[in-house]
Amino acid sequence: MKANLKKVSLVALMGAFAAPAAFATATDGRGTVTFNGELTSNTCTIDAGDVDKVVTLPTVSTSSLTAAGQTAGATMFSISVSGCSADVTQVAAHFETTNLDQASRGAKNLYAGTSTDPAATFVAVQMLDSDGTTVLNLGTKGTAVPVTDSAATMYYGGRYYANGKTTAGKVQAVVSYTLAYN
Repeated sequence: MKANLKKVSLVALMGAFAAPAAFATATDGRGTVTFNGELTSNTCTIDAGDVDKVVTLPTVSTSSLTAAGQTAGATMFSISVSGCSADVTQVAAHFETTNLDQASRGAKNLYAGTSTDPAATFVAVQMLDSDGTTVLNLGTKGTAVPVTDSAATMYYGGRYYANGKTTAGKVQAVVSYTLAYN
């Protein structure tokens, strides 16, 4: 009986050590992400007036942004490029995730504000693609446009996005972009 108990204990102990190894690759909550990409020396030059673009959104009432997900004040803008290499056929702006607002996938309000000049709260700026309605999440690129005679103009937009009941104040969001080529 003692010998059987020792055998059962030994089998149970071996199973306890073997089980984690058997399931480790399937259930340990880890995985990998592989990034593939390409760099090119063929580029376009952003036109001087569009390198550091300033877009003025309209002044809107907080009553139009009283609940999370509401939007207002869509405003379109353009980015023009020229001097594109001969083999560049399409170009788009890729909007980086710097200053990412998680709720809207747009840009955070960075305006610091003061007691006499407050920052608006519960608001971000959401990017729009060329049609003015399709949301462009930061970390993605807009619709690519054809390059004609080594130049192109891309159209995008921005609008206020409520993360809750907004309060009155100023908004300033900064979105970095990089040209992407097809």
